[in-house]
Amino acid sequence: MCGFVGIFNKEGVGQERVVLEKMLNPIAHRGPDGHGIWLGEGVALGHHRLSILDLSDRAHQPILGARERSVLVYNGEVYNYKQLRSELEEEGSTFSSTGDTEVVLKALEKWGPEKALPKFDGMFALAYFDREEGSLWLARDRLGIKPLYVASCGAETLFGSEPRAILAHPRMRRQVDRLGLASFVLRGRPDPRITLYEGILALEPGSWLKIDRSGETRCTWFHVLDALEPRRIIEADPREAVRLLDRGLDESVRIHLASEVPLATICSGGVDSSLITALAKRAQDHVTAYVADVGPRRGEGQKAQRVADWLGVSLKRVPICREAFLRAWPEAVRAGGPCFHRSDVALLILVRACHADGIKVLLNGEGADELYGGYLWQEAEFRKYDWRSRVLLALNPVPRWRHQARRHLQDIQFNPLPGLGTPGFRAIATIDGEGEIRRRRLEEKLAPVTPMADRAFLVRCLDDLYYSLDTLLRRHDRMAMASSVEMRVPFLENTLIDLGIHLPRRAKYRRGHPKWVLKQVARRYLPADIVFAKKMAFPIPQEFDDGTQVLLNKGAAAELLHWSTPVRKALIEECGRDARLRFLLVGVELWAEIMFLNETPERMAEELLGSIGSRVSAR
Repeated sequence: MCGFVGIFNKEGVGQERVVLEKMLNPIAHRGPDGHGIWLGEGVALGHHRLSILDLSDRAHQPILGARERSVLVYNGEVYNYKQLRSELEEEGSTFSSTGDTEVVLKALEKWGPEKALPKFDGMFALAYFDREEGSLWLARDRLGIKPLYVASCGAETLFGSEPRAILAHPRMRRQVDRLGLASFVLRGRPDPRITLYEGILALEPGSWLKIDRSGETRCTWFHVLDALEPRRIIEADPREAVRLLDRGLDESVRIHLASEVPLATICSGGVDSSLITALAKRAQDHVTAYVADVGPRRGEGQKAQRVADWLGVSLKRVPICREAFLRAWPEAVRAGGPCFHRSDVALLILVRACHADGIKVLLNGEGADELYGGYLWQEAEFRKYDWRSRVLLALNPVPRWRHQARRHLQDIQFNPLPGLGTPGFRAIATIDGEGEIRRRRLEEKLAPVTPMADRAFLVRCLDDLYYSLDTLLRRHDRMAMASSVEMRVPFLENTLIDLGIHLPRRAKYRRGHPKWVLKQVARRYLPADIVFAKKMAFPIPQEFDDGTQVLLNKGAAAELLHWSTPVRKALIEECGRDARLRFLLVGVELWAEIMFLNETPERMAEELLGSIGSRVSAR
């Protein structure tokens, strides 16, 4: 796991080393084990290294190819590198290192990026410069586990692992992207492609961008829409899927454990992370797990302890109190922008504890809900179209909390989708045009799948691989790398992605049980009360930030969002009643103060603590 930056000048103008150093400085946390710079003919590449595989200098980056005909900077891990290395050796390639970086370089050299990228099984973002062709290739893995951002600045294309690296370029203006900010505030989550900074975009998952002096070429080399085969969904056997998932996940965890440095798992006590921990324990004797613990009766600590005791693994319970939360919140904002959920902050605190213990790699359970149908809104989509479910609900009402959650989630979803050209479609497409088109294409591709309730459910699940998953992967990358820790996601291995997108509804949601196929596997390794427990979704008490809305009086968010003084006062009042709105808007205020007014996270943390202190005094 690393971080990199780069510049491509279309006019062939060389770069100064000092400019690359400036761009590298804001992302030094991504790779404290070394850094390097390569300057060439109109191209400059910089890299920070976090050593995981092959700790020697032979794996140093930027790495040059044979006869210096190419150069690579690369962030991530390709887990099938040993198989690829054997394949390359059979074709005449030789190697001087033992890790995956040199394999990635020689695969790109030997086969070309268009053929090499689909062969990579792992998580990666890379910049590969072919000096003979004079072309630069930027690429991301299938579902965008690792980030990569791009911006145009005159004759130059700038790119890097975080927007902050691009903003550090001397000629890059730091301005708010109004559409990006509006999208975040309205939807409560960052846009998958548009950032909060004008001119900086995320390269799409599963895509490459080729740049040379004649211009740019973009291509999507992997997308669920292209990979999807409806016939396989129709013919799939759920019982066989259990066997395939058991075998595939076991192998995925094993390859994700490859490391020459200490690693651990995140074990929240939920079925996904607990299953990853169980399989890690099966693969190696000593396993340490971590959980963010907000105390008895309200967090995940007790459930995680139950799992740890059952499996015989060591559990580190990282305490999360109100003061720790408020001190870490501005740091989380600086690392990743306004936070999507309070759990972002808790994750940062947890990863800091891992780093302090010497842990450099963490395995987690992200991706399972999207691939195997674990969200309430996916279930609600099925029930909306399934007449049998409506009859059963009438005869046997579900628990009140579940009914309220379903009703709320249905209210905020966009189905039934408004027709093309209607006011409803235009309003939605203004904020999320790509998402709307993607959902419609999924509906069309899945037309052979019946009944309609099954098709609607699968559309929602597959769309979440781009809509929901992007937010979670971005959160994990930024919070983990802020403490120089690599986060790995075994559920998003290539074979498991293919399996997950080709499962029928009855393998994912069956007899009222979400993630049915995964739970059939999990019950072989975990106690039933863990496997079938209600989903908790990393709960962090809302009262942790109660009273912090007074920071909105400082006016940075108000200026960005064009609030009048009466509107600002009204919103501050509303934030006292609406905890979700409070966390969202105060996060925007923190981000604006830190990124545009040069406030330090430490100073903002003191103001947060002061805001709750004054509230207590007032009472």
